[in-house]
Amino acid sequence: MLKSVIKRVCPDFVLKWYGAIKSSRSYRVVKYRKLINQTHEHYKTFVERIKNREDSPLRFASYVVYDSSFGAYGLMDLMLAEPKKYSPKIVICPDVARGDQQLKGQYKKTRDFFVKKYGEEYVVDGYDEETETFVDVSDQFDVIYCANPYDAMVNKVHGVQYLSTRNVLPVYIGYAFENVNWGAKHITPSLEISLFWKVFAETSYTLKEYEKYELIKGRNVVLTGYAKMDDFSKIKLKIRDRKRIIIAPHHTVGNHALPLSNFMSYYKLIIKLPELFPEIDFVFRPHPLLFTALVNNGIWTEDQVDRYLENIKEAGIEYSVGGDYFELFANSDAIIHDCGSFITEWLYTEKPCCFVYRNKDTSKLLSELGKVAMEYYTIAYSEKDIISFVQSVNDDSVLQKKYDWSKFRENVKINYPYVSQKILQEISIKNGNE
Repeated sequence: MLKSVIKRVCPDFVLKWYGAIKSSRSYRVVKYRKLINQTHEHYKTFVERIKNREDSPLRFASYVVYDSSFGAYGLMDLMLAEPKKYSPKIVICPDVARGDQQLKGQYKKTRDFFVKKYGEEYVVDGYDEETETFVDVSDQFDVIYCANPYDAMVNKVHGVQYLSTRNVLPVYIGYAFENVNWGAKHITPSLEISLFWKVFAETSYTLKEYEKYELIKGRNVVLTGYAKMDDFSKIKLKIRDRKRIIIAPHHTVGNHALPLSNFMSYYKLIIKLPELFPEIDFVFRPHPLLFTALVNNGIWTEDQVDRYLENIKEAGIEYSVGGDYFELFANSDAIIHDCGSFITEWLYTEKPCCFVYRNKDTSKLLSELGKVAMEYYTIAYSEKDIISFVQSVNDDSVLQKKYDWSKFRENVKINYPYVSQKILQEISIKNGNE
């Protein structure tokens, strides 16, 4: 009632000024300082309790919404190898932010993926499909890795704010490199990030962003490297007679805050590429939220999505979706994309890459890391540029082109491929770490 009265009597410029103050970092620091400090004191107490507990394995859970954003394969393997020290599980958490159909469909996909990879005994349901209720299993674990740092995407019992009130230590392993400024300015200053017991930074560039934008200035951040890519070093290369190029469009159609996706400008060209280059195999690997975004934003209908996927199939393009994409990366010759998270990940292949800019202002969206990574890219602004890049990949001399990778290896591939071991040391409380 009071809020509605204030809105009626206050001038718009006053309301806008007040809104800007409330959203500012300094306001949020003051607002949440007591909560954050109390939370981290609580963690210290719980750490001591675990240290003093009778000999038993550290109970570890990965709370996962999308299998493609899971970044703890290496960590899982290390724990499974030492069952006397660790008891790891995968808890499947549904996405509650994108409608009931997406919730149930993605939940099943994610669950099926991890059951197939690790076995039913290692997968825990965070959702009861029969009763449509959300299951709180936090009291079964000591440390919980949240693959998703957004509380708005999950039910309360799977969120960071809720976990921070329980006898558990929530940690965050980044699911993607921070290649664009949006992450530093919107995710890093969120309350959730400051409430984590520990946050594991991928690069020195990322660490600087935490120190600048996080509410507690990086106090809970540890520089470890990018764990998600550890398993990439284990992929075996296959002998192929034909070149293979990945097409990977982002999901940010109609997104004014993060205008990366160019899908609506080039979706017809994607279908034509096999006809233009019949000697090359193309793989369509869209962001898992692309078609959901198209439908939810009223750009396409479900029928249009289905027809497009049928066109992809008829054109002879492989459709890759969900799960682990490292084998795809390792056994492809190039990539064309506008996906923020793929910018740096692809560079681990040290193969040709093309990033599609919406316009020249796209470069302004990049973080310091993103700008370093983009030095290795061909930039495309048009269909002509994309076609030219494909032609260049078709030339064997281009594939043999050597870049100076020393800067990338030194500043980005930190601890690679042993990042998971570094993180395990950080969370192994019963083995002398805090």
